[in-house]
Amino acid sequence: MDYLHYHFKNHKKPVLLFIHGFLGSMNQWNYLEGELTTQFSVLKIDLPGHGSSLEFSQNYTLTDLVLIIEQILKIEKIDRVHIIGHSMGGYLGAAFAKERPQLTISLTMLNSIAGKDSRQRKLLRNRSIQLIEKHQEAYVSMAIANLFTADEQNVFKSRIKEMKDQANHISIKSIVQALECMRDRESSLETLKDSRMPISYIYGWKDHIILPNQIILERDFLEVEDKKIDSGHMSLVTNVADILKNLRFIE
Repeated sequence: MDYLHYHFKNHKKPVLLFIHGFLGSMNQWNYLEGELTTQFSVLKIDLPGHGSSLEFSQNYTLTDLVLIIEQILKIEKIDRVHIIGHSMGGYLGAAFAKERPQLTISLTMLNSIAGKDSRQRKLLRNRSIQLIEKHQEAYVSMAIANLFTADEQNVFKSRIKEMKDQANHISIKSIVQALECMRDRESSLETLKDSRMPISYIYGWKDHIILPNQIILERDFLEVEDKKIDSGHMSLVTNVADILKNLRFIE
């Protein structure tokens, strides 16, 4: 049976669920986590085939991952969580909030959207699948470099190298599965709008992966708060102070 590797630090306080993005791992939250453990317990997961999670035996959907996270909450006797999801982790966080609102206190979307892929994005996913199957290392290097601005690439060289080294250990099958999961996901927007759940967006105005105008459209549709910061796509490793300043957890 497929499962997700996770780590839970139980401080007998409200629980933050951290979900990392494509080609990442739970370790990317380490820069942010330390500043929050005085107020929260922290649950982190690794997406399928990423970090310490094993490759899944078959393709999966966001709903499949929601079910696994729900089982983790039951195992750890966690009643409800604040969710912080980055990029693909935001897609999953939004799906969890949509499908398990009774388990979700709030949702923070970090460089992420709750809607589905556009037609153009789906085509890009398909091209990525074709490329990764022929040139894995070149694809990983290019894909990760594109997550950072030119300035960030100079400032955060060691963190980017660490991310590339880790991503090169992700199997082609796991990368393709993740791309297909993102490509085929459904929108969570309509259900989230009806839920009246506390939702907020934190996004980088230099992000070329999740464009600011996408965030603004969702913000207006959901009638929620957003915070714009000076970053590219990987704000969880480049702009920790800005994220901490703009996090809002509402019970």
